[in-house]
Amino acid sequence: MIEIIFEDNNIMALLDTGFTGEIMLPENLISELNLKQIGISEYIGASGEIKQTKVFKAEIRFFGKMREIDVLSTEANFSLAGMELFHNCKILIEMNKDLVEVTESK
Repeated sequence: MIEIIFEDNNIMALLDTGFTGEIMLPENLISELNLKQIGISEYIGASGEIKQTKVFKAEIRFFGKMREIDVLSTEANFSLAGMELFHNCKILIEMNKDLVEVTESK
C-alpha cells in the first residue's frame, strides 16, 4: 500500500505494476474529494476486458511537491497507484520482508 496525499486527505492505494495510469479511485471517493471531470477514457482491466471510465484532474503532494495528475474512476472499492505516477522513481519490493519502498530518482 502507498499513501497518496490529495490536498489534506490521505488515501491508501495499492501499487499496481500492471496499471499504466497514475491513479484510479472509487467513484464515491472522487465525489468526496470534489474532483473536476475532464473527459472519458478507455482502459483494459485485469480480466482483459475493455472498460470506459471518467477522467478527473487532481493535485497531490508527491515527495514534498505538488503535482497535477489524471485520476480514473472505478466502481471497485479500492484505489490503485499506477506506473505513470512513479515515472521518475525507483521501486524496491522485498517480498520476504513485506516491504515496498519508493524513492525519487535523481
